[in-house]
Amino acid sequence: MRIDADTAVVVCAGPSLDRLSDEAWAEIRKAGAIVSVNGAAASHACARSGVPFSYLAAMDLSKGLADHVPALVTLWRETPAWRVASTESSAIEAESYIVEVDEEHGVEGWSDDRTQGYKGGSTAMVVGNWLGNDWPDDEATRAALRDTHDRTGKDVPRRGFRKLAYIGLDMQRGHGLHAGGAGSHISGFASSDQRYGNVCRGWEKFCSEAARRGIEVVNFTPGTGLSVMPRADVPKSWVS
Repeated sequence: MRIDADTAVVVCAGPSLDRLSDEAWAEIRKAGAIVSVNGAAASHACARSGVPFSYLAAMDLSKGLADHVPALVTLWRETPAWRVASTESSAIEAESYIVEVDEEHGVEGWSDDRTQGYKGGSTAMVVGNWLGNDWPDDEATRAALRDTHDRTGKDVPRRGFRKLAYIGLDMQRGHGLHAGGAGSHISGFASSDQRYGNVCRGWEKFCSEAARRGIEVVNFTPGTGLSVMPRADVPKSWVS
């Protein structure tokens, strides 16, 4: 996969962000959408790069994430990007809210409902699923999007991407630290081997179901520990 205007790049908050070179960020800028997951937008690496986010996605902002990434609160309030939260955090101001679903709801890896996202243990999956589906094509949704644009001045960003590229998705077993500035907490996947295995299985299902729908999902993270996900052979010049 090459990153181009038909690609959504999903930027996670892993420590590999700190090692990305100017060349890597230049390639990321070629994407049709750049999406921050949780604390990624608050990372020192993203601040230095000046990467223009299309979306900020945070499913847990009202569930403790703000305490671990206090800079995200101001970013969330002031960003020109389209903010995406969970319907379970409806008290958080956002432009869109995603219904999180998983096996408990009969969803195995991917939801075709345009209002939903497969959670599988990661916000990056939730928003990836949601981005891979188009905006709902009904008058109520169109009217709501027009109203949001008029109220916020934000253009409605593109969805329905057939290529999803992930960066900062380190997923190293037992190592749940974040990039500088992106969070003082430990990622949930690192809490136990069982939890790590469950999240890996979620990613495996997510990638498999995306592929069945003709959506290519690739991990561009240098040195990722996520073996169940297709990986890009990124050039050495991506790492500084």
